[in-house]
Amino acid sequence: MKSNLRILLGLFVVVFLYLILYGLPNFIKQTNPTQCTVNGECQHEERMNLLTYLSPIFIAVGFVLGAVAFYLFTENKKTEYVEVKPNPEALLKLLSQEERKVVSKIAEEGGKALQSEISLLEGMGKVKSHRITERLEKRGIVEKEQHGKTNLVKLSKELKEVLVK
Repeated sequence: MKSNLRILLGLFVVVFLYLILYGLPNFIKQTNPTQCTVNGECQHEERMNLLTYLSPIFIAVGFVLGAVAFYLFTENKKTEYVEVKPNPEALLKLLSQEERKVVSKIAEEGGKALQSEISLLEGMGKVKSHRITERLEKRGIVEKEQHGKTNLVKLSKELKEVLVK
C-alpha cells in the first residue's frame, strides 16, 4: 500500500513537471504584449528581463520536482534476515558420499573419533581416510590433533552443535 502511494505521488510530480515544461511556454506566448512601447517603455524588453531573472527559479523548481519524483519512484529496500534453522541432513548432502561417511562416523562418536577408527569404515583405507580428513580440515569441517601414532579428528564447533545430539 505504501509503495503504491509513493508511485502515485511520483506520477503526480512527473505530470506536474510535464505541465510546467510544456504549459509555461504557451502561457508566456499568450501573455506576450502586443505593443512594443507603452508610456515610452518597451514591453518586450521588460518581459525578457523578467524571464531572465525568473529562469533560475524555473530551473531550481525543475530540479526539486525531479528529485522528488526520483525519491518517490525509488524504493528503500530493507534487508530482512531470515533465521536459518540447522538441518543436519541438508548439511550432509553438501558432502561427497565418502565425506558423509566420515562426518557421520565422527558425529556418532560424540563429535570426535580416531583416524584409525575412520580408516576401518567399509570402503575406507588409511590413505583414503587421510585424504578425506585433510580435505575436510581445509574446508573447516573438522579439526585434527596428534594423538599418539594417529590423529584425533573432531568436528568443528559449529557443526558439532548441529550434528551431535
